[in-house]
Amino acid sequence: MATISMNNETDTIPFDQMQMQINKATEDVSVKCNTAIESYIGFEKGFTRISIPVPELSPALIIQSLGVIKDHIEHIRIHSFSEGYYAVQALNKNIFKTENIFDNCKIEFSGLMTNFKIECTKKGNLSQEEINCIIALMQKAYSSIKDNPVTRLIRRGASVYTGTEGIDWNYIAGYEEVKRIIRESIILPLKNPSVYDNIARMTRKTFEYNKPKAILFEGPPGVGKTTIARIIAREVQVPLIYVPVESIMSKWYGQSSQNLAEIFDASEDMGGSILFIDEIDSLAGSRDQNMYEATRRILSVLLRRLDGIGAIANTMVIGATNRKQDLDHALINRFDQSIHFPLPGENERASIFGNYAKHLDTEELIKLARISDTLSGRTIKDLCEQTERRWARKLIIKNLPPSQPPFEYYYHTVKNFFTTQSG
Repeated sequence: MATISMNNETDTIPFDQMQMQINKATEDVSVKCNTAIESYIGFEKGFTRISIPVPELSPALIIQSLGVIKDHIEHIRIHSFSEGYYAVQALNKNIFKTENIFDNCKIEFSGLMTNFKIECTKKGNLSQEEINCIIALMQKAYSSIKDNPVTRLIRRGASVYTGTEGIDWNYIAGYEEVKRIIRESIILPLKNPSVYDNIARMTRKTFEYNKPKAILFEGPPGVGKTTIARIIAREVQVPLIYVPVESIMSKWYGQSSQNLAEIFDASEDMGGSILFIDEIDSLAGSRDQNMYEATRRILSVLLRRLDGIGAIANTMVIGATNRKQDLDHALINRFDQSIHFPLPGENERASIFGNYAKHLDTEELIKLARISDTLSGRTIKDLCEQTERRWARKLIIKNLPPSQPPFEYYYHTVKNFFTTQSG
């Protein structure tokens, strides 16, 4: 048996919240591993006790568990190891004895034959960070029993698109300069990695991969940032993992950063993918501003995974933002390149209208483009769909056969949009 005490003076949380979090984490791990896990949390004689059965307690796992504890609690002390338990004999030189260990949080690793468990005991209630620590220990103990990474991503609220799905460059009207930059800086390196590796070997004293790891897409909403990410994935035939902000954020302290870390882990397990993080400014604002501790933890995960210990190797990250100025400077520096998506110009707006109203002639498309200044591609698409619905209602009411909406319907829809906005 190994006994570890932790000195953590932060505020405690009510027992019912502790119980709810432990039960939810147990259920999540059970589903993930397809294994029935029955954890226990109780309050006995003034002490909170949490007991979690684990599949094994190898020396390697206990060493890794010490690192997990250290990630959550600053001050830990190893008190004792029973001589008879093989899993901790490698650590017998690290024996420390202290008094009154029950005043702090105590974690025990114990096992007999195949009955292994991790048990946490503390006088009174646990702090949120101590609860996070116990949950992380349970997840570490069962981490070797993994299900499909796609399943793990979907469970975390991400969407996974295969490399063969979706649309091609013909879907994006205009933006020729943006397309050129993307082909040169993203698609070519991903499709021809050996060329870039060979050049790096010939030019650098110490070889490093020079393929891009992280690209920032910045520009106003509705200009095609997400759409182009899907096109890139289709071009290079790798899965695209779309991560909306709400799939990461959690009301539980420390859970948001853990969600993001698990998404990175699952993306790496895909063996090659594009991770698209939408509205990245909502996750990692500047440390120059007042930053909540939860946001600081999320930023720490991003910085470490993009360039640091545990950095991604098989995944390209594309972050999207319409508020680049709000991003932390250290995070901006982690991106290999920033690609700006402007609002479409007049010719591009005409091409976009042509995508959704192919029956209109060139002169009519130009007229629509001229009256739609400042509109994004998404807004133009929405207005064309509104026009189709208005025309459909007329055909239904008058019992007319299907036909294409005339130019005047599109023109009035755009005009009415600006009138409504100004009003």
